[in-house]
Amino acid sequence: MTVQAQPTVRPEAVVRAAALAHVRFSRRDPEAMARFLVDFGFVALGGGFFRAHGDGAPWAVEVVTGSEDAFLGCAFAAEREEDLQIFADAVGSSLTALDAPGGGRCVKTVDPSGYEVQLVFGAEQANAISDPTNPFPVNGPGLAIRVNETVRPSIAPAPVFKLGHVVLQTPNFQATSEWYMRHFGLIPTDVQYLPDESPILGFYRLNRGDTPTDHHTLALLAGGEPRLLHVSTETSTIDALGQGQHHLKTQGWTHFWGIGRHELGSQIFDYWKDSVGDEWEHYIDGDMMTIDYPTGHHRLSRGGLWTWGHDLPDSMRPDLPIEAVPDIHAAGGFGSMTIDQATGFIEAMKAPPRAWLK
Repeated sequence: MTVQAQPTVRPEAVVRAAALAHVRFSRRDPEAMARFLVDFGFVALGGGFFRAHGDGAPWAVEVVTGSEDAFLGCAFAAEREEDLQIFADAVGSSLTALDAPGGGRCVKTVDPSGYEVQLVFGAEQANAISDPTNPFPVNGPGLAIRVNETVRPSIAPAPVFKLGHVVLQTPNFQATSEWYMRHFGLIPTDVQYLPDESPILGFYRLNRGDTPTDHHTLALLAGGEPRLLHVSTETSTIDALGQGQHHLKTQGWTHFWGIGRHELGSQIFDYWKDSVGDEWEHYIDGDMMTIDYPTGHHRLSRGGLWTWGHDLPDSMRPDLPIEAVPDIHAAGGFGSMTIDQATGFIEAMKAPPRAWLK
């Protein structure tokens, strides 16, 4: 449901990011994480680095050995080399060399939740890897494109072609939203609100002017503590998505949610959990927007998170009686939310989204 809400104020941007460059993790068992990433569709480069097939970036994921299992942060690619110094001056940091495949330089800073966020530029681009799933023509009503040719896709990893977006939970939604818009020029594509019209979930895209860009590269959810909700990746076809699901099941990984289609962003999705339980998404057919697309304002509802497919997993639907909210709120369990906002959030996530669902 669309709501009447004040337009999100976009602060003047320090720089305009050109892409989501990479994500970084610490793992006590990096070998187990490496097995997941390869089964998920990344290509191992050695040294804890993994690349995607198609975006030309030299790497997309780094896994370092650490004393805890943690999401360390992400990086955005700069549009221009001079943006590195502009960004460094704005955040009070300096330029450093990237000790990673392809090299390049970066500026490091920290977001309001404590995650390290980098702006990178100058890495030597890698050649794209061809699609191992060999996409085929698709027939339709009155449309005979594939003739005398069968479809026999193999059970194999769904090839990851690029990082799509990162979704973070933050205890201070407004400050974090403004921080990413200001530092990287992100544009709010859609924002979901509680009954008091306070924002709780936002989807932010890159500002590429007239060049279409993904519906969102970052999403933020208000919550009690900072944490990674998921990393999203784009694969090639519905068959890659489906056969990739079979491959991950064959390898014993934990399925989380899907296959279905989101409402905001429109992606056909499938979610999995890695070796420590962090969520990863495969998707195809996401929305693309230019700078002209206006921000959408919507009331938060469970049913507004997907259009078809299974209901949200139980872990995404708090099994929490409304009468327990005051005590949890008093203990800081809802971050900076007011008691009315916390109540509104739980009510929205508990309300049956379809007549046949509980």
